[in-house]
Amino acid sequence: MSLEQSKIIANTKKYFDTANKHGFMTDDLMKFLGEDLIKAPATNLTSLYGAYEGGLIEHMLRVAKYAVAVNNSLSEDERVDMSSLLKVCLLHQIGKTKLYIPCTSDWHIKNQGKMYDYNNDLTSMRVGERSVYYAQTNGVKLTEEEYYAIISYDKTEDKMADYHNSLLGELLKMGNTLAIKTVKK
Repeated sequence: MSLEQSKIIANTKKYFDTANKHGFMTDDLMKFLGEDLIKAPATNLTSLYGAYEGGLIEHMLRVAKYAVAVNNSLSEDERVDMSSLLKVCLLHQIGKTKLYIPCTSDWHIKNQGKMYDYNNDLTSMRVGERSVYYAQTNGVKLTEEEYYAIISYDKTEDKMADYHNSLLGELLKMGNTLAIKTVKK
């Protein structure tokens, strides 16, 4: 699968408009991520999700859509702050921005659906950790709760992440899971 250029442009506009409206996209982060974010895939294999140009932004927008829907289904006094929720949803995987490089092996592309290789020039970090690193080193302020939600959204083996996660973190996890499951059905 691939996205039409018009869809990539529309998704990019929606992503940055939302981030700017809710006040968490800094000029430094926008410049740092730049074209790499716009072109980034969400994953490297076609058997997963979003393994195409523009797949990362598309995925993060989908995560936000589901997390907001679940949040809105809660009673008003239980809901988390919308700006905080959108911040974690739209920043939680920016660490993938420079993680993948196009696969140059026709055999791997044809036989394994491996569209991208890992960028071995990067220091090894979990995606959430790299996302927080990119955000904070480029002027984005995160609360303790936002920080923890982003670094723990994909920690399936960490019981601390299960037992001590906040509602914000759980909404991010749910949004991410629903975004993946609905694409892979």
